[in-house]
Amino acid sequence: MKRTILLAVWLAVVVSITAARAQSGDVLRPADGLQVDEHIARELQEHRGVVIVDAILMMPSISGDLTRCVFPEVTLGQTLNKDAPRKTISASMIGGGKLAAFGGITSLPPGEYLLLSIRCDNVNAGYGGPHAKFQVRAGEIVDIGALRLDHHGGGLFSNAGKMHRSVEDVSPEIVAFLKARAPRAMTQMVRRPMTMLGPPDSVTRTSIRRCSIFGCS
Repeated sequence: MKRTILLAVWLAVVVSITAARAQSGDVLRPADGLQVDEHIARELQEHRGVVIVDAILMMPSISGDLTRCVFPEVTLGQTLNKDAPRKTISASMIGGGKLAAFGGITSLPPGEYLLLSIRCDNVNAGYGGPHAKFQVRAGEIVDIGALRLDHHGGGLFSNAGKMHRSVEDVSPEIVAFLKARAPRAMTQMVRRPMTMLGPPDSVTRTSIRRCSIFGCS
């Protein structure tokens, strides 16, 4: 019983933190007060596209095994220019082996985009790219899949190691999650997987923010 209560509390915390950290909020949490289906319809009428994307980030643990990042985020943009517009959204949050929250759906103007980076927000570790490219078409809801990144570390206290990347299908749990919130819109969804950039295997070095009471660098 105690374990069940603790798990329920943990999942509630995950959901609340996810909502606070998600920087999109323009589809699943529309500011215009509309239902999600209605909001998506308006976005499509305004010649924008809706993108569904997930990220699975597996990172080295102290034991040497891989552990899944709790709060993964992906950053999307059309260019590597840091001054150009970018959008950062939360990917799937897994708790107790189940989908706890998902924020990887957003609307964008039509064009070609890059998945610029993946970040594990709960440990302040980032993996720069660009990792993949994809197309957004006006009036379309597109599922571009999930980018999986497995980082095999170089040892304790090391941020170096080997990285393997692959493009997978978005999980059935995420599809069910979205169908429950936008049943009409999801009937229009098309699948067009993102195209991975560069070789699947490489040597990597993680960028880690150093934080103190004075802030993060």
